[in-house]
Amino acid sequence: MWITTSDGHVHPAPCTPTEHLWWGDGWGDRPSEAAAVIDTLLDDLAATVSLRQHWKAPKGLVALFNEEHRQGAELTRSTLLHARMSPPRDR
Repeated sequence: MWITTSDGHVHPAPCTPTEHLWWGDGWGDRPSEAAAVIDTLLDDLAATVSLRQHWKAPKGLVALFNEEHRQGAELTRSTLLHARMSPPRDR
C-alpha cells in the first residue's frame, strides 16, 4: 500500500523489522493496520506511523479496508476522509 499525493509524491506504508504492514492472502492482514496508517498520513504525510495501537484506528476506515476492492483500486482522499468520519455500516 502506498499514498500518492496530488503533487505526485509517493509515500509507502511502513515496512521495518518491527512494524511491517502487508496485504495479501490472509497471513496476518489487518484492515486496522491500513486504517491506522491512513488515519495518520491524512493529517501529516511526514508523520512516523506506529502500528502498536492499530486497533484504535477509526472504525469507518477499518470498515472500508474490510471491504473487497479490486486489485490496484484507488481510494481518493475524499473517500478516505468520509470513511474516517463515518461509523461503520451495519451488515
